[in-house]
Amino acid sequence: MSSPKIEILEKALKRERLARKEAEKILEDKSLELYEANQNLSKVVNEKEIQLESLFKTIVDPYILMDLYGNVLKMNNAATEFFGYDIEKESFNVTTTLFADDVPYAMESYYELLEKGIFRNFRARVYDKNKEIRWIEINSSIVYDETNTATFAQGIVRDITENLKAQKERESLLKNLTKSNKELNDFAHVVSHDLKAPLRSMNALVNWLQEDCREFIDNEDIDQNFELLIKKIDKMDHLINGILKYASIDKIEHRKKEVDLQEIVEGIVDTIHVPKHVQVLVPERLPIAKGDKFRFHQLFQNLISNAVKYANKEDGKVHITYDTIDDYWEFQVKDNGMGIPEKYHKKVFGIFETLDEDHSSTGIGLSIVKKITDMYEGKVWVTSIEGEGATFHFTLPIPK
Repeated sequence: MSSPKIEILEKALKRERLARKEAEKILEDKSLELYEANQNLSKVVNEKEIQLESLFKTIVDPYILMDLYGNVLKMNNAATEFFGYDIEKESFNVTTTLFADDVPYAMESYYELLEKGIFRNFRARVYDKNKEIRWIEINSSIVYDETNTATFAQGIVRDITENLKAQKERESLLKNLTKSNKELNDFAHVVSHDLKAPLRSMNALVNWLQEDCREFIDNEDIDQNFELLIKKIDKMDHLINGILKYASIDKIEHRKKEVDLQEIVEGIVDTIHVPKHVQVLVPERLPIAKGDKFRFHQLFQNLISNAVKYANKEDGKVHITYDTIDDYWEFQVKDNGMGIPEKYHKKVFGIFETLDEDHSSTGIGLSIVKKITDMYEGKVWVTSIEGEGATFHFTLPIPK
């Protein structure tokens, strides 16, 4: 072989060695990168597995993973505690826990789960290991493999036994309460009817007796006793009317409409008896509320009448004002009368509670006020300083 050819071959061989070294260096670098990436990936996978395992153990509700035949493959501590089975020591198939009457519905739900891949709010009765019946609610889904073939089913189980029991108790209580309210309302009407008739007769008889006695008895004390007796009968009549109003205030359903409270108040002031020494003042226009006009009328009439009655005997003033506080209006009905001692501030809203011996006072007006404000999810209270008058506050929701 000639010398030039040998020289060419040596140069080619040298270049090949250099290229191989460069390739080996590149391969070595890539292997190092791949190794580091693999290490990082393993670390991430391990961290995710730890996180998933931790999440699995800390789920509050029972969680189960089963094959498509109902055999439980994995369950968390909550599921073990709820069902009473330890799958590390014994096999457990969820179908064996079903209450017999719920099996057909459970099978229909399972087929829907297989078809759609998810099923929400499945409810059924199951037996735990102690053969105690529990109501459960399950949200379940299908787990698919890489070929999109259904492989497992998983579900979160919620024990709703106590919730359903409480719901039934509430429904029963509501039913009994509705029945009791109807019976109470009927009783109030029957009693009032039965009492009003003899009261009218008593009133007539007392008046006749008073007239007859005047012919042969001229005694001021006897006349006063007759007057007192008539006033007591009138008070009883007012009391019966008050009971009927109180009993029926929340029984009649009315559609909520816009109600001009300014118009309501002006109408009340025009119709009730306001003595000449009393002024009813409304410094600014009252708003438009939404609700039942009759109930708003009763609400304001009871408070305004009460304020007029107890206003100062020489220069009486009743102020009706309001403020806007968040989503509510706060109304104030203020008088400049004798005031109310603090110990009576809550007591005055009780039925039949009255602070004086006025024969026309039934002690029902303020209890009706409280009942109406409660209906509108409002509040009512009183602030007062003895000798400086009283202010009754109540709130109504602002229409949206």
